[in-house]
Amino acid sequence: MGVLVIAATQPTLGSSLRATIAKHPGGAFLAFFYVTSWILFLPALLGTLGFGLIPVEIPAQPSILLLSLIALAGGAFLITRIADGKDGVRDLRRRYFTWRTGPQWYVLALFGAPLLLLIGGAVVQGPASLSAFAARLPQFLPAYLFNLVLIALLISIWEETGWMAFLTARWQKRFGPVFASLMVAPLFGLGHFPLLFISGGITDSGRLAASEVPEYVFYLLILFSVPVRLIVTWLFNSTGGSLPVVALLHASFDTTASAAILTGFYPDVDGRLLYFGLAIVAIGVLVITRGRLGYRETALASAPVGIPVPAPVPLR
Repeated sequence: MGVLVIAATQPTLGSSLRATIAKHPGGAFLAFFYVTSWILFLPALLGTLGFGLIPVEIPAQPSILLLSLIALAGGAFLITRIADGKDGVRDLRRRYFTWRTGPQWYVLALFGAPLLLLIGGAVVQGPASLSAFAARLPQFLPAYLFNLVLIALLISIWEETGWMAFLTARWQKRFGPVFASLMVAPLFGLGHFPLLFISGGITDSGRLAASEVPEYVFYLLILFSVPVRLIVTWLFNSTGGSLPVVALLHASFDTTASAAILTGFYPDVDGRLLYFGLAIVAIGVLVITRGRLGYRETALASAPVGIPVPAPVPLR
């Protein structure tokens, strides 16, 4: 009597990892991002601008650029390829070329942040801030737009590939746009934590004092991140998933809050007014859109699957 032996094939480490990533793409992306980000920031953290363990001044800017390209955009495409295959990669890549949308969204993305800060300055400090800005307006436009476009091309579009086009877009299908944005907000802020320990990382004025760290942690996790993620989600959904538009919006926040723009064109205006203004705008967007943030859930009609039936064999 023969014995039938069935060899049980054990899943390899690679196949198990791919299966886990496909099952939990959001968690896999975050794990890849945080591990990669701390590795990329390690040189700056060890240098004299960080903890000073090595006697070399290593700026954080190269790490920020690599972080956007490798950890965020690269991680998004890597996880998408494993979880969703070529079709998912094609859809994610298409977001870079979704630029045909209403001109009002470009105007909002380009000039919403500086206008918001201007209004905040006028409310708090009176019309003198308006006069000071108006006197410098011819110099403001080229300086502001140059820095904005540069940041958008080098950093923001790759950053939003991960945070918006991959993570938020994926989660809003499960949890809705508001809850997805609120979930992403502290994770987005947490990604900036290494900059707290690098001189010039968070502010252009140098190293943060120990007493300032809790304040900036609050900004990163809540006051700045929550309104930004809600507004970015709204703009992304309203423009049909346009990465160029949300990259310009994100870059406008960074440019407006930079020391060069604040000191040069908003004299004596507290830059933190921008954060409070964004919070008011985010609340307004939530109310106006009734919590939908421009999201339109598309239901794919499932066509019946045809099962091929072999032709009958004639009897002979």
